Amino acid sequence: MKVTAERPLGVTLLAILQLIGGVLFLGVQFLILIKFNAMNDILRPAGMSLVLLSLGVMLLATLSIASGIGMWRGAKWGWWLASFYYVYGIFRGGTALYTIVTLADKLQGGSRGPEYYIAKHSVHIIVYLLLLLYLFKDEVLEFFGLDGLSKGKAVGVLIGSGLLITGAVSAAASILH
Repeated sequence: MKVTAERPLGVTLLAILQLIGGVLFLGVQFLILIKFNAMNDILRPAGMSLVLLSLGVMLLATLSIASGIGMWRGAKWGWWLASFYYVYGIFRGGTALYTIVTLADKLQGGSRGPEYYIAKHSVHIIVYLLLLLYLFKDEVLEFFGLDGLSKGKAVGVLIGSGLLITGAVSAAASILH
């Protein structure tokens, strides 16, 4: 792999943030494992699968660390993993918004109402969208050796992959519920 373009500062920062995020996800995974029984007792009545949560955290940790390394190296696969990570983040945010709207009546009366969570996840979606748009800038694509990339096809692949993973996670959740 030979990178001819200089790494943009934004790519450097995102690579570092992806690596830090991956390490934090590993920390969360460690906490899940050491508190497995207690967390399972809390999540099971809410209809949530701790096994699925744990697998999701490991997926995000692996994806985050791998994309950080790939972005740092300027590898094409690093761009694809990071792009997918951001698309999947948009889908996770959309799923969270759907869940919040569906459960809005149960969130009323708590310390934070549904409006807080709607705003929070809407901001997450906007941030992931902006990061994804940054990865499609010409100088970023050039750094990764993707100058000739069809942006339309790439978006289609990323959205299709995001839908596939989101559907698989939803199916697994309903099976494990």
